[in-house]
Amino acid sequence: MQFNRSIGPVAVAGDLRAVLAGALLLGLLLNLGFWQLGRASEKAALEARWEARSAIPAVTPAALVADVPAEALADRAVSWQGVFRGDAYLLLDNRLHRGQVGYHVIALAEADGLLVPVNLGWLAGDPSRRTTPRPELPSGTVMIDGRVYVPSAKPIMMQKPVPPDSLPATVQTLYWDNWNDVLTALTGTPVFPYQVRVLSDSPHALLAEWAVVNQAPSKHIGYAVQWFAMAAVLLLIGVFRLTNLKALLGGEERSSL
Repeated sequence: MQFNRSIGPVAVAGDLRAVLAGALLLGLLLNLGFWQLGRASEKAALEARWEARSAIPAVTPAALVADVPAEALADRAVSWQGVFRGDAYLLLDNRLHRGQVGYHVIALAEADGLLVPVNLGWLAGDPSRRTTPRPELPSGTVMIDGRVYVPSAKPIMMQKPVPPDSLPATVQTLYWDNWNDVLTALTGTPVFPYQVRVLSDSPHALLAEWAVVNQAPSKHIGYAVQWFAMAAVLLLIGVFRLTNLKALLGGEERSSL
């Protein structure tokens, strides 16, 4: 489907199907660029929230149990004296550290009538996957310091997570449907609605390296610039292929010499 039009000295000619395909590709590139800018804004907001809540004094988990929205709990510093319950822990499977497969250890610690899921960090696993590690949890009453972690979205799983029927257990994610109700039933004690990530310098931490965001806002901005640059190049190629602007500009340059 060919078309041929003239707008003054500018002639426009080409294949309509190619134009439509180019327009779709241009729209896709622009959409990807704006999506990356949106991600950059989200990451900047997360970093700003982290900094702002760093200035708020730590409280006990029990002080945060009131009817408070998840957004208000995220990144809040908590500190309390608690006791870890022996075998009451979960191993979050398939957690990578520098290419090595391992687990995150989620241990349940008492706190004023609650059990708080405390993420003690990464623990190496058996490369052959034949055995499961058994972490050594702190004994007695200890000081626990950390930050409340609220996931920004539900994890994408290939199949619906199945809650454990006993503890300890190995799971793919902590946040299956009604996960804290299941843990409450297994332990006989109410469970705090979110995990607490122990501070990396805590004496009870394993390998606890918590990134505020997985990619800096500047990286997303860089990706956005790349997508927009590709869109601009595609637009220029399309304009010069479909019109006689190149010839007109060349003629103007020669006439000015």
